Amino acid sequence: MAVKRAGPVAAVAVTGLLDAASWGAWFAGGLSVADAAGAYLLTNTAMSVTFTAFGALVLAHRPRHRIGLLFVAYGACYTVSVACLGLLSGVFALSPGWERAVDLVGITVWIPAPVVCLPLILQLFPDGRPLSPRWRPLAAVTLALPLLAPAVTLRPGGDAGDPTADHSPLLPAAVGRVAAALVPVFVAAAALVLLGSLVALGLRARRSGGAERLQVMWLLWAVVLFVVLNLQRIVTTDGPVLFLLTLPLVPAAATVAIVRHQLYDIRLIVNRSLVYGLLTVGVVGAYLGIVAGLAPLAREWLSASPLVATGVIAVTFAPARSALQSFVDRLMYGRRRDPAEAAARVGARLATGLDGVLNAVCEALRLPYAAVRSDGRLIAACGSPTPAWHVVALEVAEGEKADLLVGLRAGEARLSTVDRRALDLLAAPVGLALQAVRLSERLRESRRHIVAAREEERRRLRRDLHDGLGSALAAVTLKADAAHNLLRSDPDHCGRLLLDLRDDLADAIADIRRLVYDLRPPDLDELGLAGALRQRAQQSWRRDQAGFVVTVDIPDDLPSLPAAVEVAAYRIATEAVTNALRHSRANTCEVSLRADGALHLEIRDNGADASGAWSHGVGLRSMRERAAELGGTLTAGPTNQGGLVHALLPLEGV
Repeated sequence: MAVKRAGPVAAVAVTGLLDAASWGAWFAGGLSVADAAGAYLLTNTAMSVTFTAFGALVLAHRPRHRIGLLFVAYGACYTVSVACLGLLSGVFALSPGWERAVDLVGITVWIPAPVVCLPLILQLFPDGRPLSPRWRPLAAVTLALPLLAPAVTLRPGGDAGDPTADHSPLLPAAVGRVAAALVPVFVAAAALVLLGSLVALGLRARRSGGAERLQVMWLLWAVVLFVVLNLQRIVTTDGPVLFLLTLPLVPAAATVAIVRHQLYDIRLIVNRSLVYGLLTVGVVGAYLGIVAGLAPLAREWLSASPLVATGVIAVTFAPARSALQSFVDRLMYGRRRDPAEAAARVGARLATGLDGVLNAVCEALRLPYAAVRSDGRLIAACGSPTPAWHVVALEVAEGEKADLLVGLRAGEARLSTVDRRALDLLAAPVGLALQAVRLSERLRESRRHIVAAREEERRRLRRDLHDGLGSALAAVTLKADAAHNLLRSDPDHCGRLLLDLRDDLADAIADIRRLVYDLRPPDLDELGLAGALRQRAQQSWRRDQAGFVVTVDIPDDLPSLPAAVEVAAYRIATEAVTNALRHSRANTCEVSLRADGALHLEIRDNGADASGAWSHGVGLRSMRERAAELGGTLTAGPTNQGGLVHALLPLEGV
């Protein structure tokens, strides 16, 4: 690692020494900082130091990275240019020939930096490869541009920096004319290459995702900021020289993107840049507009117009900043500053299911990931998982506890207070969506049980009809034939067969009654639910076990019940009383009914064995299924006074 970092460190050291020596020579020659700014010594030194330093930093972390190499090459071009300016400061006694040579090198050597290195940085960022193979010809054209670079410095005439104007009288005139003809070609080619490089960077930002997109956003932000601040110079080739000092933002942003893009949130930087950039433009524009508007009113008031403009801006600055901040926040962070509106938008997506609600949460707060976790498993998710997330507990009416997981935005160590406040409000519609999912799952499970129970009942009926009633009727048919054959030859035997036939028919009739009773007890049609339970309590249960007393408490104003509810209540009551009689060693049992929009059925016993949870046997499972078929619930278990079974059966929609 030390060997790999020796080269970048040496490059920074050599650059620093050459730049320091050039500045020393500049001041020794009696020149000032203002002269340095006018001669581009200040800006060229800034390019030399920053590009070389950031390139060395990239190479120290990513050896042989192409972007780092391009940064170092960019800085080297300006380092040589700075050294040439130092040699021309007047301290060194150069012969006219050497002075012309140094001047020519100084005004030529920097050209490959913006013409070749900068476009390649835009084309190859962040991984050192073109956007696609179709963009390789652009890189080849970029590398060929230096062949036209001498046209800029060898053209005849021009400004004082042109070596052929005054300093190269020996240059053939034909060469100067050819160079002058190539200048427009060079400028147009360089402009087209730079424009194509910007397009490639923009397309990469649009097509990429995840970490690569954040990296590209860093460089894109720096490029846009430089272009905005130097727009006048780009359009008119003239403008404030010191604005060129914003170009080092490009290597700075690119280095952060390559080395440490996960530590800082580029979206926050873009947010603040947009807010204060637009605010600055607005303030300057308002100031100039107010001054220009008040100037024609009266010449004697002209001196007061700047004061009026300043006062107006002072009054409107805070509201303007707040409005701009709100607008930019909405673009980058969604509606986190208006949780009520965000919750309304998420609530409007409830019909799309839990996946749609989570997608709405991500859209409302510009979050990269959202998921719901329950009982250690993911129920639904939206987006791509992130290394870190924030957890919000969901309030769900029934079932296991659930949490809402949201991924943190890149560069965030934790969510802001505003985000957490918005998520606390968004948790309500997410909980409703989760409850709907659970109810849907229960409905599907209930339907599955209903279908299974129906098929099981059909199979039982088929078995009973085929094996029981079918066999009995077949035997009756055979005995009837035998009796007919023996009617004259053996009357006595025929009589015995007829008696057996009567017994078989009686058994078949009993089987038919049993099957009918299993489908729907006849007592319900004859006596109603209350009467059927009272008759069962007086006859069957007391006969099954002496001393076992069953009381039935049913109000006289019990409304008319749907047939399905009557059957379910009767079956649950008889099963619960039978279980109490057989398993709880109880001697009293009370069956009570009441209705208040739903039918409440309770079976209490004083069984001695009321400790511990009840095992889920066939009887208890059958009672739960009968209640679930109607959309109701059933709870059963021991209490401190005995056993209790409570069934809640809805009366509406049955």
